Amino acid sequence: MAAGESAGRRSVISLSGVRKTFDVKGGELTALDGVTLTVEDGEFVSIIGPSGCGKSTILKLVADIYKPTAGEIVVNERSATEARLNRELGVVFQDPTLFPWRDVLGNVLLPLKIAGLLNDSTRKKARDTLELVGLGEFTKSRPDQLSGGHAAAGRHREGARARTAALAARRAVRGPG
Repeated sequence: MAAGESAGRRSVISLSGVRKTFDVKGGELTALDGVTLTVEDGEFVSIIGPSGCGKSTILKLVADIYKPTAGEIVVNERSATEARLNRELGVVFQDPTLFPWRDVLGNVLLPLKIAGLLNDSTRKKARDTLELVGLGEFTKSRPDQLSGGHAAAGRHREGARARTAALAARRAVRGPG
């Protein structure tokens, strides 16, 4: 049996002896040490644990957002960097990530632009989607202008609208479902 395969299934994500440290005031913080994990094709895996245990760090290492201090990470039989550059993986952030200097439409169109999918048809689909979710009148607004006020309720609406805009972006990129 070839390395990374077992019973006819191949490894799609493999971490071997992964260590990640961060430089902090007064020294070094060890976020992960000796992590070994294999995810085979077709598996559904959840990484659970208390806050601060390294769940997000593992995901950022696999996505090549962070580099490991030590160890090896393989994604689809390539380094995490090669997999990222080949667009073999994607990242959906835990919280909607909107760039404050872009208007709502610009935030929605950004993933399309990065993926090389920006054209008249996808622009129209993005505008239609924003209209569908009630943000059609806010396409030229920046995320910080969505709250409609400084009260706590306004901040809550800003978060709700930000999440809606992020979901609209996903739908525009991938289609419904």
